[in-house]
Amino acid sequence: MKIRRAVPEDAQAVKTIHVTTYQTSYRGYLPDDELDQMMLDEEHIQRTKAYIQKVECWVAEENDQVIGFAYVVYPEPDAFEIQALYVHPHFQHKGGGSLLVSTLCSDKKEKGFHKLIVWTLKNGPSIGFYQKMGLSPVIGQEKMWKYNLPIIRFEKEL
Repeated sequence: MKIRRAVPEDAQAVKTIHVTTYQTSYRGYLPDDELDQMMLDEEHIQRTKAYIQKVECWVAEENDQVIGFAYVVYPEPDAFEIQALYVHPHFQHKGGGSLLVSTLCSDKKEKGFHKLIVWTLKNGPSIGFYQKMGLSPVIGQEKMWKYNLPIIRFEKEL
């Protein structure tokens, strides 16, 4: 498995992973009709292509197939945030997400960043993963996300 920066040609794979994983991971949290209406059409693929060119995106590959991705933003001078991290359901629990996080932490630490930030559903399916990766919840750092679902900030010092 390898991690690399995404290129525009990865847009279809990234969007496919986004839709498939979103529909799986947020089932039971978000309304089924919203999840079922998520589109994987040419317009959405082109939007993803444009987003990949605008925002830092990294992909996990296995046997030359993109199996996961992470979007990275910089909300604070010494911190980076994983804005989105998704691994295709068929490849979850095989190390792709962990490798994405650890590679990003190493890369950003080398570049002088001191902290990783992630926002995730307060009682969501990713809590255990982020704790396993060494992140801790920040007490009092909650906000509301879609459909008034609480999300909580997790951090890790690099």
